[in-house]
Amino acid sequence: MKKQFDEMERSIKLRASSIAHRVTVILLGIWTLYESYLVLFTEAQQYNIVPVLLLTASIFVDGFAELILKRKMIAGDEEYKEPSKILGIVIVVIAIAAIITSVVTFILINRN
Repeated sequence: MKKQFDEMERSIKLRASSIAHRVTVILLGIWTLYESYLVLFTEAQQYNIVPVLLLTASIFVDGFAELILKRKMIAGDEEYKEPSKILGIVIVVIAIAAIITSVVTFILINRN
């Protein structure tokens, strides 16, 4: 039998999941940048593509799920206002920088 959550418990669970996702994306971005640093500035011979794939998949799934759910929830609602997106923009910038750095590193490694 499923436990029925009240509104406060659902809000807490959603907030905790949101924080966990943000921390995961930031850590994957840092891991990607670290792997790129190892290949570019040390004598590492092989590039680890795993953090890039995980970071990219996480960002795409989150983005598409948010778009789909937002469209379903606000269909016909005129009072809806979007929340502040400053933290989201910071996370996206870190993730994009990590992805671009890893792609450039991969190209430079395979060029030689």
